[in-house]
Amino acid sequence: MASLFRRRSKKGGFVWHIAYYLEGRHYTRTTGTSDKRLANEILMKVETENIRIAEGLKPADKIKSILLANFIQVYLEYRQKEDKAARTLSTDRYSLLRFLDWAGDCALTTLSEEVARQYRASKLEKVKAASASIELRSLRTAFGWAAHKPGEKYLRFNPFSQKGMIPSVDGKKIPPILSPDEKVRFLGAIDDLDHKRLFQFFLLTACRRSEAVNLQWSDIDLEQKQLTFRRTKTKRDRTIPLSLELLQVVLALDRKKRKPFPFSVDWISHLFKRYLRLAGLREDLHLHCLRHTAASDLVRQGIHLSKVAKLLGHTSTKTTEIYTHVTVSDLREVAEALTCVG
Repeated sequence: MASLFRRRSKKGGFVWHIAYYLEGRHYTRTTGTSDKRLANEILMKVETENIRIAEGLKPADKIKSILLANFIQVYLEYRQKEDKAARTLSTDRYSLLRFLDWAGDCALTTLSEEVARQYRASKLEKVKAASASIELRSLRTAFGWAAHKPGEKYLRFNPFSQKGMIPSVDGKKIPPILSPDEKVRFLGAIDDLDHKRLFQFFLLTACRRSEAVNLQWSDIDLEQKQLTFRRTKTKRDRTIPLSLELLQVVLALDRKKRKPFPFSVDWISHLFKRYLRLAGLREDLHLHCLRHTAASDLVRQGIHLSKVAKLLGHTSTKTTEIYTHVTVSDLREVAEALTCVG
C-alpha cells in the first residue's frame, strides 16, 4: 500500500511524495508536482507497478539502462552541480572507480545485494575497516541516488543499503550518522515547526535526549548567550555557548510552555522514526544518531578532540576518538601534497 505526503520544495511551496513498501523495504519517491490530483494518478501507477512485482510479473515502468562507467560520470557531474566540497567529490570518485575496477563495466541493473556483500568482503581483505567504511558509505550514497533520483531511475533498490554493510572499526561499531544530504532530507520532511526546532536543537547542541527533555527555561541565559544541561549522564552540569543559529532556534521556542521541550523521551524517539520514514532514510538510524552526527561534523571540520569532548560532556577524549573515522578521507589531500620532485 502506498501513500502520499507533502515535502517542502527548495523553491518554495511543497511537492507531493509517495511512500511505499516493496519486498519488505521502505521507499519514497517524488511525484514532481504540487497538484494532488496528478499526484494521486502517479500514486495509482506506483501501486499498480508494486502489485505486478509482488505477483512476479515484469514491472510496467522500466528502469533506464546504463553502464557503471557512464553512471559514474553522470553521478559525479550531478554532485559537482550540487556544489559538494572538493574532498567529498574526491572520495566519491575514488570509491566509485575502485568499485568499477572490481566489478567491471557492467550494467547497473546487474548489481544485487549479493554483489554488494561480495565487494564488502573483498575490501575487508585488503584494507582496514576504517578505509572500507568510507568507500562503502560513498557507494551507498551514490546508488541510493540511482534508485531515488527524480525522473527516470537507474535502479529499483540500493544494493548497498542493507543492514550491516558498513563495517566496524577496531571491534567497535562506527556510530551511524546522517550525511549532509540526509540532514537536509530529514529536516525537509518535518512540516511541524515545533518538531523541526526540537531536532535542530539536537543537531546544534549534540545533546542527549534526556538533556533536552530536562532543560528548563532558567537553564537558558540569553544575556550571556549560553545554556546549561543539568542532571547529565556523567552527573555533571555542562554549559555550552549559544551559536547564532542555535540562538535563533531558542528564541523561536514557545515561552508559554512549562519548559522548552515538554515531551517524553520515548515520544521523541518515536517522532524521530516517523520523520525518518517520511524522509525515506535508512532504518538503522535512531535518535542518538543526531548526537553522533553533530560530533562527527565537528571532527570533520578540524575541531580539536579536547574541545569536542568538552562540548559532548565526555570525561575523556578516548570516548570521543570513535568519531575520528570520518577524517580518514581528508588525509588523501595531505598525502597528495608529498612529492619527490620539488
